[in-house]
Amino acid sequence: MKLDELAKIAGVSRTTVSYVVNGKAKEYRVSDKTIQKVTALIEQYQYKPNAIAAGLRAGKTHTIGLIIPDFENSSYARIANALENRCREHGYQLIITCSNDNPANEKDCAKNLFLRKVDALIVSTCLANPQDFYPQTVNKTPIVYLDRPSQDTASLMVLSDDEQDAYHLAQRLLQSHKKMNNLLFLGALSELPVSQQRQAGFARLTQEYGINANLVYAEQFSKEAASQAFQTWIDQHGMPDSIFVTSLTLLRGIFLVLLNHYQSIPKSINIATFGNHEMLDLIPNLVICAEQNHSKIVDTLWQLIDKKLNKKKALQVDNITVIPRHLLVRNI
Repeated sequence: MKLDELAKIAGVSRTTVSYVVNGKAKEYRVSDKTIQKVTALIEQYQYKPNAIAAGLRAGKTHTIGLIIPDFENSSYARIANALENRCREHGYQLIITCSNDNPANEKDCAKNLFLRKVDALIVSTCLANPQDFYPQTVNKTPIVYLDRPSQDTASLMVLSDDEQDAYHLAQRLLQSHKKMNNLLFLGALSELPVSQQRQAGFARLTQEYGINANLVYAEQFSKEAASQAFQTWIDQHGMPDSIFVTSLTLLRGIFLVLLNHYQSIPKSINIATFGNHEMLDLIPNLVICAEQNHSKIVDTLWQLIDKKLNKKKALQVDNITVIPRHLLVRNI
């Protein structure tokens, strides 16, 4: 039922019904009799006001947008799940969209979320220069960068230390397997700053120890693209003894190729990966994981949003927060 229809049944103006619905009837001197009559009809017809329209009138929609690059990435899934719970606890709805690491898709997602008048937007961007597309605020909508930075240092960001995390991950792989005769680095989308930072940390370690490594990049952060890139490489170079991979999604693609060749994953291959998942306990290999602190990331995201939306100047949270990963060794 629409507001106009409810007003017609009640025999009052649309404005009067609106005052009752929005709790402003007394302020505008609507009689108790009319309030009771309209309230009874609201209950009888189970009238629910349009949340978006009400939000626009109030200047808030109590919705927050989230753009992630990959639904298959378990880290993003965990962050999205925890953030959705946090938003609900505070009376907000989280609208989750996915760019599939496609810049055009990301821009479409952002435009649609802005049309919905989200109160804030969190984005793990795949744009090479996101500050050219996202100003610090769009129509006063705060933008928070998650995991992947903007070059604009005035922006709000919750990041990991990708270069240093990659260095420590490669260092731990070296400590566990000192004879690296055939070390493979497999990443994706080399033009992304996050990919460049992870390669830089890896390269710093290999240069320090004089290790020759092979670099391979898939066209996308997908298991299909990783399978194709890995298959092409082993056809030319043979099987590596150690693999450093920049995401679990890419590692799944590597596993598909290994299972196709060997019906199992050769135990001799040591693996270092960004991300962590229980499935890694099902293989016999030594696997070193660089895992994000998901709960701290969500806490920091919410603090930034809460500070901006509710103007909590006393809330102590930096505009840019870097949260290092921790290393976890599986199947020692």
